[in-house]
Amino acid sequence: MAADPAFTEACLATSIRPGSRRDILALLNERLHPALKAIVAAEVSSGNRVCDAGTDWPDPGSVHVTLDKHFDARHASAEAVFSPCDDPHYWHADYSTADKPRHLLIC
Repeated sequence: MAADPAFTEACLATSIRPGSRRDILALLNERLHPALKAIVAAEVSSGNRVCDAGTDWPDPGSVHVTLDKHFDARHASAEAVFSPCDDPHYWHADYSTADKPRHLLIC
């Protein structure tokens, strides 16, 4: 019997279109790097929500996830590097994985 997925509809922002919800949940549960999965889980448990996700950026085979609210560096580790950006044209901050393909968690 398969384990229940770590992420369910409850982690998604209401702004995500119904047709995209299943694909985003599959990315979170099946392809996102474990270090970033742990950060997303912690952020969701404190009220943050996933508002977007996609693949193949910044690297082929990578996953990028955008959270609705800002986060800080409290989850930084050797596997998940925190970088502030704070550029209104891009995003506030991100976590990126140290290994390739580089996965991103953006806010």
